[in-house]
Amino acid sequence: MTLLDGALALSALLLTAAVALTGWRMLRGPGIADRAVAMDLLGLLAVGATALVALAGGHLALLDIALGLGLVGFIGAVGVAAFMARAARPPEARDE
Repeated sequence: MTLLDGALALSALLLTAAVALTGWRMLRGPGIADRAVAMDLLGLLAVGATALVALAGGHLALLDIALGLGLVGFIGAVGVAAFMARAARPPEARDE
């Protein structure tokens, strides 16, 4: 077992633990903001997992997919934040 194999195994283990803890926060989180942050973090963990698979398998084309996932996750997070900000305003202050 090389150093790279050990690092990949440790990274996969840590990613799995992070996904489990983030999933717990998403299901349990007391507010919508907690769930939105957890969903954004799950997207980032998917980017990390895709990059890990690309490194382990030597398929560098997967890095393009990881980049696409990151961009879609960012746009989704901005959309959710805008929705939450709009919902927090009183009805008379909304510009419809």
